[in-house]
Amino acid sequence: MELFEEVEVEAYVYPTEDIEKVKKAMLNLVPDLEFEAFDRGGYIILTGKTGSRKALSRLYELFRGQAILDTARSFLEEGYFGEEIIVKVNKQAAYAGVVNFNEESPLGPITIIIRTKDPQRLMKWLAPRTKDGVPIE
Repeated sequence: MELFEEVEVEAYVYPTEDIEKVKKAMLNLVPDLEFEAFDRGGYIILTGKTGSRKALSRLYELFRGQAILDTARSFLEEGYFGEEIIVKVNKQAAYAGVVNFNEESPLGPITIIIRTKDPQRLMKWLAPRTKDGVPIE
């Protein structure tokens, strides 16, 4: 069974921002995105979707590389509703290739929506519980 069906990433792009940089920030978190842009007048809604098996590999690496498994786990659990897990991350940090769950930013967050039939299994894989920073499950 697959861990997830689809990953969707969304961000608002404001006139002061470069849409290519916002795409890069999104791709730094989730590779293989296919983008669509919707003009809403004062801003653009940029969405990227992928069903690629590698879609969550980058987040998997970042959570471990930054040693933020427990933090990531708590945000995943907080954002879990039915068959969706929704987390918001800082756009500027993502551009720099880092995950930061502090979404307080004037430019708004990047929203990651993971669609999965087995959220518990996905969370256990993506951000297992830890003891002294070492995964225990």
